[in-house]
Amino acid sequence: MKTKYAHIRIGTVILAGSVMISALLGLIIGFTYDRFVWVSWAVVVLDAMCLGLAVILSLYFTRYLVGRAINNVLILLLAFGFMLGTGILTFLGFFIASPTAFIYSGNRTIIFLLINLLFFIAINIITSGFAIFQITILKKEKALADEKVLKTQMELKLLTSKINPHFLFNSLNLMVSLLKTPEKAETALINLSEILRYQLDFTDHQTIAIATELDVVEKYLALQQMRFGDRISYSIDCRTTGFIPPMIIQPLVENSIKHNIDQTEHLAIDLTIENEGGMIIRIIDSQGRLTAEMIGRGVGLTVTRKRVEYAGGTFLIKNGGIEISFAS
Repeated sequence: MKTKYAHIRIGTVILAGSVMISALLGLIIGFTYDRFVWVSWAVVVLDAMCLGLAVILSLYFTRYLVGRAINNVLILLLAFGFMLGTGILTFLGFFIASPTAFIYSGNRTIIFLLINLLFFIAINIITSGFAIFQITILKKEKALADEKVLKTQMELKLLTSKINPHFLFNSLNLMVSLLKTPEKAETALINLSEILRYQLDFTDHQTIAIATELDVVEKYLALQQMRFGDRISYSIDCRTTGFIPPMIIQPLVENSIKHNIDQTEHLAIDLTIENEGGMIIRIIDSQGRLTAEMIGRGVGLTVTRKRVEYAGGTFLIKNGGIEISFAS
């Protein structure tokens, strides 16, 4: 609706400007003669309206044709031909309607129509050229923006689709070791299948519910607890609801276990999610050895930081742990 009204305003301005320009030209032509004779008001206004409408229609068709496999020079030639044809038809219309006005005006009417036509042809070529330039630039900018968005989406898809092969192999070895206890092996297999299904099903989603992410994180931690026994403990405290990019928390928990489990007899992992003017996710383990310099050395931290930043969040190392925040 706004675009429609904008077009109406532009058309009104063009028509009003056309009448003013034609009136001024009529005065100038009248003063060039020894005895001032005003060019007929009817001729001035009607010619201005006809040529003004021609400019509007020419601009409309120019904007429509740009980018539709038509050469821009050809579009300008069409605009020129359209204006020239309109001027000739207008001239013939005036002559047929009132031939005496041409005879007794001392060539003033003919000169006015010719100069006015040339002036409007120049205006039309300039405005059409500007419209072609503007639309071409906008299309190039849109193409670059779309390409950037597509590149970002493809990169995010690649980042979220990475499945740690070590985790998969270790989980399969865990199940082999649990074959003597079928119930535990079945639980481990179900947890692994749900984790893998989650990774496959939600990589195309931009965001998911935090509860869904935590459910997968808990299944992952349960698997690790089966593997390492009492050497691992964890707590999950979620005090808010909302949406986050998928596979944000699990890689960080995995990173914590991977780099600390061999350095201690017992590893405790604390995960808290709360709302402090926005969603805050804190992950810290009992070792608390993370530093800002470690970002970039491993895949887990680097990939997750990029995905958090793509989503408009912040990724910080605080007190040896990780703090992720998303604005509300």
